[in-house]
Parts: sequence; structure tokens; C-alpha cells
Amino acid sequence: LLDWPLTAEMLSKTPPEGPDAQRLRLTVVWALLRCRKTRQAAEQAVICKRHHPGSAASLWAARCMLRLGKREEGLRHLQAAGSGAASGTDGAWGHLGACLRSRALERVDRCKKGAEDAYAYGDFKTAAARYGEALTSCPSDDRWNRATLLAARAACHRRAREFRQAVEDCDAALALFPRYGRALFRRAACLLEASSPEESIKTFETLLRVDRSWPNLSDWLVRAHAQARRVEKERKSKQTGNSRSNSGHGDESHHEKGDESHLEGSDLYGVLGVSSDATDQQLKRAYRLMSLKYHPDKQGGSTRLFQHIATAYETLADPAKRRAYDDGVDLKQRRPDESDDSDREETSLREEIERKYFPERFKFWPFGDPFIEKRKLQARRRCNADKKK
Repeated sequence: LLDWPLTAEMLSKTPPEGPDAQRLRLTVVWALLRCRKTRQAAEQAVICKRHHPGSAASLWAARCMLRLGKREEGLRHLQAAGSGAASGTDGAWGHLGACLRSRALERVDRCKKGAEDAYAYGDFKTAAARYGEALTSCPSDDRWNRATLLAARAACHRRAREFRQAVEDCDAALALFPRYGRALFRRAACLLEASSPEESIKTFETLLRVDRSWPNLSDWLVRAHAQARRVEKERKSKQTGNSRSNSGHGDESHHEKGDESHLEGSDLYGVLGVSSDATDQQLKRAYRLMSLKYHPDKQGGSTRLFQHIATAYETLADPAKRRAYDDGVDLKQRRPDESDDSDREETSLREEIERKYFPERFKFWPFGDPFIEKRKLQARRRCNADKKK
């Protein structure tokens, strides 16, 4: 009988495991993966590789690491499985599987490079198709790579104004990694540009909970809230107009608009057909195309739409006006029944949103702001100066 507990010297004399033990360990790994217990499966795969440093164990360790999103470690195990000696039936199977997956990943890299080149040239349709080829070739175990490819294809669909496909790709990426920040951001941006600001705000709030340090997140939240209020204001004005005039002229005007109703909306980015973070060069190019299409001297042109397009470009081309539009300055106006001496503190929409989501940026005044009267006086002086101009 052996003394218990076993000493290290006695454990070192334990005979090595045979091939049946390796197959049993790998069966446990496979069963854990089927039960979606990837982390436990990865631990068992690493233990199996420690006891059986061959191609089969390395292949399963690589698959587990790729599923966890640890791509560098997974590729390292995959390289070890492909470069190891294919001894025995299990070793030959592991070597073949590693070689097939390595070739698939090489095809993915080639398709990805072609998609990036097409995106750089502005051919978003081709870029999305190339990303689709990469997704077809990508192994199902490489979950992180699939998530990044889906997010990249969503960016192509967004630039091509195909928002439904872009949101679907973002949802597929989030199904793999629910806390994937880039997919959350692109989903929110697509919903904002697809005239769904309320859904966009919810997605931005999810991103805020995932990563509060996301670049320019406060600017996007302000932009989304401003657009949501514009949409609500536009909806109320349409309801008021419909209630006042119930004659047959409404159907005629709706028939005249057709598929061009988005050009008369409050979203100036949508009027020009550009993304919310478009550059000056993209704005200029979009304005030229839209102004040529709806020029009054052309067949099918419209003076009203042409003027609206020109107004949108004039607002977005000026950095100060664009900043004011994004911040919703036109929405925070004093009500008619409110006098200049009102005790109500006038705050901008940006300050209101930042106080809601980023309260740490502001000082805490438990007994009220002692400088409120000074700020109100300065605001009245600015208002009087603007009236004199």
C-alpha cells in the first residue's frame, strides 16, 4: 500500500499516459466545447498537451484559444501542431487539421488585404464582398477574427448607406462577443444615420457601460440626443399640419415627394447622403453630386430640394455651424412664456447630456451653483449684443 498523500518523488515515478488516455482527455475537451464551456475546455486541452505534446493536443488547444478570442496564443498552438512530427494516427490527424486551418487563415488574410485596398479606393461594394469571402474561408473556431471581419464589413455597408445589412453584421459580431466595443459603436452610428436615434442612444449607452473612455463618446451621445429631439419635433409639426388641413392636397404632395422625403428631413447628414463623421472632402463631393442631381435646370430637378441641399452643405461645411448643429443649439431656445429674469438656469444640450452621462466632469454644489446669477448676466449681455448687431 502507498502512503497518502503521495510525495513528489512518488509522483515522478508515475508511468506516462498512453494514447488511450490522450483520446479520453480530448473527448472531455470536445464534450466541454459542445456544452459551451470553452474556458474549462481550454484548461483541459492545455493539460492534455502537457502530458501529450503532439499535434492532436496542440490542435485542440489552438481551437479552444481561438474560441476564447486569444488569437495570438491560438495561432502559436496551431503552428506547433502543423510543424510537429505526425507520429501515429492521432498525430497525423492533428497535423492535417492544423495544415488545413493554416491555409484557410492565409486565404482570410489575402481576402482581408483586398478588402482594405478596395475600401481605401472608395469601392465599398467590392470591399464588402471581399470581407464576405474572408468570412466564408474563416474557420468557425476563430471567433475573434470573425467578429472583426463582421465589424469591418459593417463599416463598408455603412459607407454604402446600406444600414440594414450593417446592423445585421454588428449584431452577428455582438453575438460572438457581446462587449465588442467597435461593433457596438458602429451599430449605434448606423442606427443614428438610419433615422433611428432612440435605438442609437440605447446602443451608445451600452457602449458607455462597456468602455467609458471610448473616443468622442460624449460627442456622439449629444449628436444622437439632438437628432432624437429633432425627429420628435418634426413628428409633432407634421401631426399639427395634418390636423389643420384634411383636404386632398396632402396625398398629392406626398405623391410628389416619392422616395425623396429624406431630403426634406431634419438630418442634414442624411440630406447630403454622408456619414455623421464625414470629412470636409467627403462633404464637398457629396454636395456636388446632390446639387447636380437636383439642379432646377435639369429634368427631375427641384428648386426646393436644391435650396435645402445648399443649406445643409452651408451648415456642415462651416466648422462652427456644424459644431452648433451637432450640439443641438437650435433646440435649446428660451420658451415664449419665459422672461429674461427667470430663475431657471439656462443650460445647453451638451451640458445637459454630459451631466447625465459624465457627472464626474462637473463640480458638485450641494446648495446650488453660487455663480448662476453671474452666468445669467453674461448670457443677457450676449443676447443684447446679438440684438444690436
